[in-house]
Amino acid sequence: MVGKLVFASILCLAITGVVSQQSPNAKPCDSEIFCYGDLLRRAQDAYIFNDSKSFVDMKLKDSPTNILAAFRNLAPNADIKAFVKQYFSDPAQDLEAWTPTDWKENPAVLNKIKDSEFKKFAKALNELWKVLGRRMKDEVQEDQNRTSLIYVPNPFVVPGGRFREFYYWDTFWVVGGLLVSDMEDTVKAMIGNFEAMVDRFGFVPNGGRIYYTRRSQPPFFIPMINSYYEATNDLSYVQSLLSKMEKEYNFWMNNRTVDIVRNGKTYTLNRYAVDMGMPRPESYREDVETAKNLNPNAAAELYSDIASAAESGWDFSSRWFNKPIGDLSSIVTKQIIPVDLNAILCFNELTLEKFSRMLGDNAKADRYKRASEARRDAIEGVLWDEYEGRWLDYDLLSKKPRTDFMGSVFLPMWAKCYDSFKGNVTKERKIHQALKAMKIFDFAGGIPTTLLRSGQQWDYPNSWPPLQQMAVAAMSGSEAPELKDEAFKLAQKWLLTNWRSWKSTGYMYEKFDAAIPGNPGRGGEYNVQVGFGWSNGVCLEFLSQYGDKVVADHNKTTTGAAVGMNHNQTQVWTLLPLLLLVSFLLYR
Repeated sequence: MVGKLVFASILCLAITGVVSQQSPNAKPCDSEIFCYGDLLRRAQDAYIFNDSKSFVDMKLKDSPTNILAAFRNLAPNADIKAFVKQYFSDPAQDLEAWTPTDWKENPAVLNKIKDSEFKKFAKALNELWKVLGRRMKDEVQEDQNRTSLIYVPNPFVVPGGRFREFYYWDTFWVVGGLLVSDMEDTVKAMIGNFEAMVDRFGFVPNGGRIYYTRRSQPPFFIPMINSYYEATNDLSYVQSLLSKMEKEYNFWMNNRTVDIVRNGKTYTLNRYAVDMGMPRPESYREDVETAKNLNPNAAAELYSDIASAAESGWDFSSRWFNKPIGDLSSIVTKQIIPVDLNAILCFNELTLEKFSRMLGDNAKADRYKRASEARRDAIEGVLWDEYEGRWLDYDLLSKKPRTDFMGSVFLPMWAKCYDSFKGNVTKERKIHQALKAMKIFDFAGGIPTTLLRSGQQWDYPNSWPPLQQMAVAAMSGSEAPELKDEAFKLAQKWLLTNWRSWKSTGYMYEKFDAAIPGNPGRGGEYNVQVGFGWSNGVCLEFLSQYGDKVVADHNKTTTGAAVGMNHNQTQVWTLLPLLLLVSFLLYR
């Protein structure tokens, strides 16, 4: 059934001219050790580590040429674990701890926070920048072939946990938090790393490892620079980066666009679409298991769609599944036009217009203005659904919108990329009412990513920091008082859920439970991670924005109760003691 579904999808797309079949030879990168080949396969199959990522994060003790020669002389039944121990160092040996030189013990944001508990919380979050600081060891630059790290010139802040290196879209919210912490020098250095990668690859890869270099992530390079400019007014620095911003924007326009005809009009929009027909090296075993029943061509197409979902940042979610199967083997990411990607690119176009005009190039500014206007028309013509009262992803196969709720719904508002947004709140109120009717604002632990429980981490019940921040930014920027109020309430509950978790565990998690405040999220292909860069950044941004208003629950540091809605049930195990007691009394 899976093979037939994938084949039908490929055939349909070939007929419509949307996308060609993926080649099984499209590699994640050119390293025969870290990205493809028999050594990678045997090492991953041996379960040397529980997490597939650990092997491809190891450092080589010898040159790749010598290691591959030794491997080819290895007997088929030889102990691959002993071979790896002989020729590889433990993961993360190519990085070392680093304390940002511009870190301050008492950044100005602390003066904005009235609540004493939240002020302690902010101080702890500020301390975490030292914990998450990393720099590459000298030998990385001296011999880049012995590591999967992408060499960059400057130190950086990592997300945390298994994410030992920097990541593209994570960095946007890390940057937001660093700027709140008065750490402009660190931000400038991290932007400089991305500048170097745009120079080298033509875009910013998913993360700081070579096995990520065939895919990107949501394009936040330009928004990062905009955030830095708004904090510093350093227009000369913006000018020095303009060609790099344009280069990265052009990557998306040259490699990730598709034309869609609706109501007799052709629109150009963007999608996630990675040219990769092999398993992701960092999730090798998981991908091979997912594709185990497919022929090579169908498997290559599946691997491409899996990598494309990783490029989206939403890895993984029912958002990308082709119903009714509803699991990872049914993933069809390239066939879906996402609301958020197109809103982010519209933000990029508006920002490039702004910077070009500020630098005196009105002709270029006018080109970007036309691009953003065409994007806005496409978002309205293809992604807006008047009946639903919100923006929806568009399915290229069915030629219909996908009506399930997605936390990305706020992104056109965040980007200010929709018709008549200035002074006209009609559409904003329509969206607000639609989401209220769906009870989206009723969750005690933040806005859920979706309302579908698939077991994937970008589905219910998980709520993620970046979606909360963009929702708050979108609604707080509205002229409608009820949306501004909704933004404050969401920031307050998000701060509470993070604070409660930190208070009870001492950790900041990458994601949380929308139903049970303070509980970490769950699901997906790895355990919930602690650290955590974007969680720290979003909380610091909220404390900067609302520090004079938000209040911690001083009497309650444990998790709160779940919201009682039919799509938001408390886990069964929480009721187990009561059920056992009732059974005992009835049948004693």
